[in-house]
Amino acid sequence: MAEELPILVAAVTDEKGRELAEAARLGRTVWVPLEREPARSGPHRLEGYTATADAPLCLLAEPLGTTSERGSALRLYPWEELRPETAPPPAPADPFVGRAIAGGRYEILSRLGEGSIGAVYSARHTGLGNMVAVKVLHVAFQRDVEFCRRFYAEALALSRLDHANLVHIYDFGQEPDGLLYLSMAFVEGATLRAMQRVERVFEVPRIVSLMLEISAGLGHAHGRGLIHRDVKPDNVMVVAKEDDDGHRVERVKVLDFGFAVPPSVSGEVAQRLAGTPVYMSPEQCLGEELDARSDVYACGVMMYELATGTVPFLACDAESIRRMHVSMPAPLVSATRPDVDPRFDALVRRALSKSRHERHPNMQELRAELKGLLTPAGAPSPSSGRGLSGSRGQDSRPSLPVPASSPTVPPPPSRPSTADWLEDRAEGFARFMDEARTTPATDALTKDPHGWLGELARERDRRAFVRRLSELDGAVRVLAQRGDAATLQRVSVVVSGLADRGRSDPAVRDALAGVARLFVDPELLGPVAERLLAPQDAQLDQGSAAAELIARAGVAGAYALYGARTRLTADQRARIAFVKTMKSLGDSASPVIRAALARLFEQATGGQHRAATELAEDLLLGVSKADEATGQLVLKFASSPVPSLCRAAARAMTRAWGERARPLLLHLVQHEDDSVLVAAVVGLREIDGVDLEAVARIGAQVAAGRVRTQQLHAVIAAALRSASASASAEAAGVLQRLGA
Repeated sequence: MAEELPILVAAVTDEKGRELAEAARLGRTVWVPLEREPARSGPHRLEGYTATADAPLCLLAEPLGTTSERGSALRLYPWEELRPETAPPPAPADPFVGRAIAGGRYEILSRLGEGSIGAVYSARHTGLGNMVAVKVLHVAFQRDVEFCRRFYAEALALSRLDHANLVHIYDFGQEPDGLLYLSMAFVEGATLRAMQRVERVFEVPRIVSLMLEISAGLGHAHGRGLIHRDVKPDNVMVVAKEDDDGHRVERVKVLDFGFAVPPSVSGEVAQRLAGTPVYMSPEQCLGEELDARSDVYACGVMMYELATGTVPFLACDAESIRRMHVSMPAPLVSATRPDVDPRFDALVRRALSKSRHERHPNMQELRAELKGLLTPAGAPSPSSGRGLSGSRGQDSRPSLPVPASSPTVPPPPSRPSTADWLEDRAEGFARFMDEARTTPATDALTKDPHGWLGELARERDRRAFVRRLSELDGAVRVLAQRGDAATLQRVSVVVSGLADRGRSDPAVRDALAGVARLFVDPELLGPVAERLLAPQDAQLDQGSAAAELIARAGVAGAYALYGARTRLTADQRARIAFVKTMKSLGDSASPVIRAALARLFEQATGGQHRAATELAEDLLLGVSKADEATGQLVLKFASSPVPSLCRAAARAMTRAWGERARPLLLHLVQHEDDSVLVAAVVGLREIDGVDLEAVARIGAQVAAGRVRTQQLHAVIAAALRSASASASAEAAGVLQRLGA
């Protein structure tokens, strides 16, 4: 390959060389000061020479045809055929390879790639033995408690998408150490970006074939209220297959849906979620709320790039690119490709309109205009309207041949047309409100849960069973809105017991999994958590059932509990219930407590926000397991000027660090607040740390007349009686002075 590709040469600093290597790893575009501009388009070998390295840095470069004072715009990729003498040292072992996650269901095998949201790995389902892909989100996402809480709701919505042009999400969750993951179908193919590197530009019929499938998948997601936010060639996979007639065909899969950015998210996390600047719509660049038309704009950028080999807007930095998207008119495709169909030029121009109101309002209208390009200009275009049928009809456009040298994606099965995206969302909300009032399944479960669930368990007809599960899905949502924890707890137990029914039937398995996943949605469990923190005296069974549901939900339950605690005005009883339940969650509560404590530190330790201080205190008291990262946070709170936080930190430290908490506890024995002194002495006794030094410090407090309350007297006396053998004599002397 080295002999076949033209060579580009650049003299760069060591820092610039590292920047280029990182850009190549992520497949990004950078400006490179070349000694000579590329004479043609297509892939090149880039050799970067530095003053300190003996051999050049070798990368695969794709010129984008744009230059500036900073050099030439190149999209970089790793050089896959490095000579042994120029090969970099072996990369450190990936900490996730070989790890089992999701309760041991998935074993991570190897790293496949990395994007703005996280890294993707191949993995094996240990129960079924089949291959899956697992996306591990970047560590930065674990640090924002609001993002983590919303992650469950959006991942649940993604898992419910079912379309041939979308990758199916199987599972999602968070490990006790904070790792956020999604498992999905394993797709073998090439990204559209990789195909671009080889083919450079595409003919209009091929672009139409690709975009018809891409827009079909996106339209399915839009109809369910999900916006992609990062449509680009890197997130489109093209899979080669054989159809029923033995012909080679290709199918498109849209990957990597983004997550909505809650107001609490900022900094590194917000930047990762913001999208890729060269594909961002004007409203996305301005930070406005997004709808389906933002993805239409990104499709317009992608169509322009596929036709011309470069994106419409490119500048030295991301901020300049955003300004161009907002204010600069998009160039015409025909300016670069004069031979292009004028209808295609007009379609791209409309998709790239600055005002979202001037674009195609939804993917259905974009598809209709794309289909019109499959007929010669002036000929009647095929009808794109197909009503609102739920079946998957065949597309009316003709099949395109697949040349051996430049494979063409053939026409996909089309999805039926749906209403405008905004209208669809409004209708969906109206349906939800109707369901929230009542459904037959809801009424039956409320009146006789054992009877209805018993009929479900006894149902042997496959279709009837799946239909009942669909009814149960809607009923669970209504019951959750009502906070009916007792009925939900019975449903959860029955659904778990029916898991084996889906082993041999994918439809049954997916339906069961869909209902089961409702019980790990913090948004759905929110009213249940509120019931736990504020149970009525006459409904104590609801509080008990709510506690069990939260415990069964694990990390998601902890997020639901935290969200409820922030919404409620917590009295002492509610605070006790919160702490008790958090402690009962054990490892599952760790990522929630860590993220929440990090967020609350400034407000809570300042002492000016009582609610924040009380919440931080409750979170500290909820720590139950040894955890290094949590221990470091607790250590920060132990130096707070707020005594209640110091007291809670002392109690948390014994659980988080065990014997390693001894130096901190010895320091807190000298604290001026009695409650902190009590917590420190109790902690020393719990870790068997009442040795000579501890007895001396406790004795100093006794001698100084600090023991002024009966509680402190009793705690110190109990600690001195548990002193180590080497300190027993000194402890006896202090006990005498204490009068105990």
